[in-house]
Amino acid sequence: MIKKILFFLLVLFCIKSNAQHARVFANISAYLHSDFQNNSFSEFGTGLEVKVHRFLKPEVGVSYFIGSLEDYSKVDQQGNTLDFRTSKAYALNFNLTPKISLYSKEVNSGDVFIQILPRFNVSKISADRYYTVINPIKPSASVTTKETVSEWYQSFGIGLGIDIVLSDKSYDSLSVNLYYNGVNMGKALTEVNHSNSRINTDTVGMGISYYLGFEKKKN
Repeated sequence: MIKKILFFLLVLFCIKSNAQHARVFANISAYLHSDFQNNSFSEFGTGLEVKVHRFLKPEVGVSYFIGSLEDYSKVDQQGNTLDFRTSKAYALNFNLTPKISLYSKEVNSGDVFIQILPRFNVSKISADRYYTVINPIKPSASVTTKETVSEWYQSFGIGLGIDIVLSDKSYDSLSVNLYYNGVNMGKALTEVNHSNSRINTDTVGMGISYYLGFEKKKN
C-alpha cells in the first residue's frame, strides 16, 4: 500500500511540473445509508488540484470517513436490557481524481461549469464493536468488550457536479457534487459484528468543496 501511495505522489509531482497553476481544497460530504445513525455517514477531506488544461485538472487528496451504526440492544420480557452493542466504521482514504472540467476560455465571477470526478481510492478501513453484557444485580459490574477489524481496500468512485467561480481576481471557487461512493466500509462492519446480514456502503451522497487559488488572475 505504501508503494501505491508513493505512486500517487509521483503522479502529482509529474503533473505539477507541467501545471499552469495549483489550488488547495477542502471538502465535506454526507452519504445516505439507513443502517447508520441519522441515516448517513460522513467524509472530510483535503488535497491539491493542478491544472494541466482547462478541461483537465487532476486532484490528489486524503480524506477520512466515519459513521456509527444504529445501536442494538436485547431486552427481556420485563423490558430490562440484557446486553447492547455499539459499532462504528472509519477509513483513512488516499485518492487520485483525474477531474474533467468543462470550462470555457473566458471565466468570470458567478460562472458555473460542469465537472466530472472519477476517483481511484486506496483506503485503510477499520471497524470497532463495543459489546456490553449487563449485570442485572450490579449494573456497575457489567462487562464491555471491544473488537476491531482493519483492512486495506482499493476502489473506484465517481462524482458529477458544478463548479462556481467566486472572483474575477482570484481562482477561488465553490463546487457542489453528487457522488457514488466506492469506499465500502461494510465488509469490516459485517466481520466485526459477526453478522449474517452483509452491510454495503457503496451508496450515493452529496458534498461541497472549496478551492483556494494562490495566483491572481491576469488582467
